[in-house]
Formats: sequence, C-alpha cells, structure tokens
Amino acid sequence: MGRECADPLVMQVITDLLMTPMRPAEYIAAGEYDQNEWHHFALNIPYYTHFTSPIRRYPDIIVHRLLQATLDGKNAVKNFSQHQSEIQSISEHCNDKRMASRKAQDRSDRVFLSLYLKAHPIASTLGVVVSIGEKAFKVHIPKIAVTTMVYLDEHKDAYDVKVQQNNSGQRRMIMIPKKPNTGQRLDINLFTKLSISCMCKEKPPIDVALKVVGPWKKWQQN
Repeated sequence: MGRECADPLVMQVITDLLMTPMRPAEYIAAGEYDQNEWHHFALNIPYYTHFTSPIRRYPDIIVHRLLQATLDGKNAVKNFSQHQSEIQSISEHCNDKRMASRKAQDRSDRVFLSLYLKAHPIASTLGVVVSIGEKAFKVHIPKIAVTTMVYLDEHKDAYDVKVQQNNSGQRRMIMIPKKPNTGQRLDINLFTKLSISCMCKEKPPIDVALKVVGPWKKWQQN
C-alpha cells in the first residue's frame, strides 16, 4: 500500500484507521482457552507473554512465579499456589484496571489539550476527513494528533449541507455557503483536506472543538 500511495499524510491516516479497531492485548490464563485463541494478532505469533521488573505491576509478579515454576519442573507447576481459574480471575481484574488507567490517561491528555486550545486557539490548520456520517464527519488533525468529529449543526448558520450516498454505501458531503462571497463550496469525500480551526468547547464536558474554515490550499503552512 505504501508503494501505491504518493501522499505520506494520507498513508499516515490510513495506518491510524487500521489500528483503531484493533483490540488491545489482554492477559489470560492460557489453560482456560483453546490454543487457537492464544495468537497475538499485532505480532502475528502463536503465543506470547511479557514482563518487566516485578516491582512495577502485579501481572509481572504472576508471570515471574509461573515462569519460575515452569523452570523448576512438573511438580512445581502441579503444586503451584494458585489454581488456573484463580489466575484467570486475576488476569481479568488486571485487564480491567489497565483499561481504566488507559482511559483516565487519555481523558487527562484530552482535557490538557482542550485547556491549552482555550488559551491558544488555532485559527487554521490542516485536517483530513477520515469518515462521513449524516450529521457529522470525522477529521484527523496532524498538528495536534487528534481525530474528532465536526458537527454540521455547528455550521448551520454558515452552510447548507447535502449528504449523498452511492450504491456501495459510501457518503459524500456538499457544504454550500449561505451568503455570497463568504466562502467556497466544499465537496467532502474520504481523505479530503480541509482548513480547520481548533478550540476548546464552550459547554461541558471539556473537549476539543473543530470548525471548518474552508478548503486546504497547498501554499498554506501549519
């Protein structure tokens, strides 16, 4: 794909889109699952485990103990202090806590970025359309590494909008300025490049807000 795509930015967006639906790897007790389910998709290997220093995370302690029992022999494995089902329960608990931590970190990053944009809004920067709905479309902003929605309701005073859909279900959006000499008609398809302004939402919850400025011109600089 990289050889066929001449635009590195579009290639970056496609890569991000391919990674989005991937489920994060989870800790499991292997004996609770069929061997076909041990496969690590991203690494494309039949089975996988990992650990760091056991002073950091409880899953690392469990992996260390299991590996030590394996090295010590069959009797050590047979007499291991925790049953397989208990290890699975621990794995699920660790997965839940890790996901909660990840969500908290992502939300913290988003709030910090939003407050930064409240103090330093971006009047115009490059945005690449990555999906189109009936009442909104999603845009990737390379400058701030954010992918978020642009809502048509927030542009109803400036644009008349038409959404068209072909036989394969692919949507196309047309935004026509309501007032003459106030902007250009925008034909929005997948990977269309637009000039986008970035700011903080005026109403809670705190988040990044995007608005369409116009078409992206090659001479424009971020």
